[in-house]
Amino acid sequence: MSMRVGARQVGLTLSRQTIRPTTCLAPTTSTRPFSAVTRQENMERLAQEEFDLLIIGGGITGVAIARDAAMRGFRTALVEKGDFGSGTSSRSTRLIHGGIRYLEYGEFKLVFDACSERRVFRQIAPRLVRPLPFLWPLYRGQRPASWKPRVGMILYDALSLFRNVQRHRWMSPSEAQRREPLVAGRGLLSVGRYYDAQVDDARLTLATAKAAHFHDAVIVNYARVVGLMKAGGSVVGAQVMDELWDSVGSPSPNREVEVRAKVVVNATGIWADGIRDLDEHHERPMIRSTKGIHLLLPRARLSSQHAVIFSVPRDGRHIFLIPWNEFTLVGTTDTDFEGDLDNPAATRDDVEYLLEAVQRTFPGAQIESGDVISTFAGLRPLVFAPGSPSARSRAHVIVKDESGLITLVGGKLTISRLMAEQLTDCVQKRLAEEFGVHAQSGCRTKEPLETAQIGRVPVSSVDDAVGKHLVKAYGSDAAWVLAYAEENPSLAKRIVPGLPYLMGEALYAVQHEMALTLCDVLIRRTHVICETRDGGLEHARVVAELMARRLGWNEEEIERQVSDYIAQVALAHQWREPERRHDKGCY
Repeated sequence: MSMRVGARQVGLTLSRQTIRPTTCLAPTTSTRPFSAVTRQENMERLAQEEFDLLIIGGGITGVAIARDAAMRGFRTALVEKGDFGSGTSSRSTRLIHGGIRYLEYGEFKLVFDACSERRVFRQIAPRLVRPLPFLWPLYRGQRPASWKPRVGMILYDALSLFRNVQRHRWMSPSEAQRREPLVAGRGLLSVGRYYDAQVDDARLTLATAKAAHFHDAVIVNYARVVGLMKAGGSVVGAQVMDELWDSVGSPSPNREVEVRAKVVVNATGIWADGIRDLDEHHERPMIRSTKGIHLLLPRARLSSQHAVIFSVPRDGRHIFLIPWNEFTLVGTTDTDFEGDLDNPAATRDDVEYLLEAVQRTFPGAQIESGDVISTFAGLRPLVFAPGSPSARSRAHVIVKDESGLITLVGGKLTISRLMAEQLTDCVQKRLAEEFGVHAQSGCRTKEPLETAQIGRVPVSSVDDAVGKHLVKAYGSDAAWVLAYAEENPSLAKRIVPGLPYLMGEALYAVQHEMALTLCDVLIRRTHVICETRDGGLEHARVVAELMARRLGWNEEEIERQVSDYIAQVALAHQWREPERRHDKGCY
């Protein structure tokens, strides 16, 4: 997806020349808003300063490293070729979980770490990471054998050090019928109940990026690394292309800056091999990408007060049913992927695979393909290894190439903070030994995540659904959105009727969340794209026009932004294409 928001739009005049760094600035605590204007100022800082650490990649791992390093006092920069979390980190099953199903593969260390980190996240980000009760129904004749889940739950409690919300318990079929009729199907033997946690993955990534910014990490989205700078065989920085410089009316098609840093970290997930190839060619890849797709269904059609783990009849894989506001999320698949890394999508086979499992496990719900509101797909950056995707380890590795480039691959959302701590420890040691640069403190990322605390804001001016959403999504910063709505009644209108998102959130996203495109607002700052059957296309232009007034887009740019969003909506509904040959109506 091409991006065309330009520096002209925020009133900056930039040179056409490649800009070289000059001096370093001491780290401070930033009070600047995390805005489109600040993003352009940060582009200038990339060119003018020398950094202790440059992080390539703005997914959850990259921004977690940036927060950790900045809190230790290192001069830290991060560049991301798209929006924060626009890859894997906004396309997960939206869980912070220990991974009870990984016990089947003997991943005890991974599960222990994940359970520990689940507890940390609940403490440092209570607004975004919320306890979620799970049910594991056991039916006669299903796979795996019923003794395995029973043993697994005992191990799960033990690996949690018995510090989970509650310890697991088992319900009889009659109790399950009273408490959760959805799972009380024919042949039910018993139902296990345990706890994990739910998260808005895109917002957790954004909150972590904002926290890194608060500690004066220089954060820039839509900044693509096009080359690595070397001196004496060592990587000493990167050439970074401003992806937003090719806007309408811009005097130059692109602007490239050289970013100098003592240490460069590759935290690009599924794109990690591409960055390593900028250093030198590697015959064997580090990454094996696997695709996971999710279905969004109306909660009224498949209602549950609990998340449910259940098996796919054809192969015995475990998948989840997750309550998500007024919707039910079903996922995920796990298949090798060799397509366009930027645009994974669900296929008809993917959707039918999940629907078959839902229909067999919950026949009373009578779910059909027409019930699917939307789909989304993400790619897992697994460490390359042969074998079945589902059986492949979710563990992570840190690799240092001869050039000094450090690459982090593997892992999962739940242990992102721990991965960042381990990598930043490596960076800290290298900075001290090779450059005489010492940290001001040790790891501090178990401290509260600054932008993810529970806030108390009067929301009497809006209805209950909107108020609940605003407090959950923004905490005390919901006051900004409410203030916009009070000042301008047009900003108090909903983006899409029936969803709780207000027009004022689009303005807030530009001025406080570094949103630079229509897709940023309708896909990740809100979830309009997947919570309506048409992706909210009828209302997309109104949002684009509001953003245009702040970002300086002309009519042609507005049309391009809407067109880019239409392409993303089409991707979410691509699996329906065979049906559309017979049905000429809109999806």
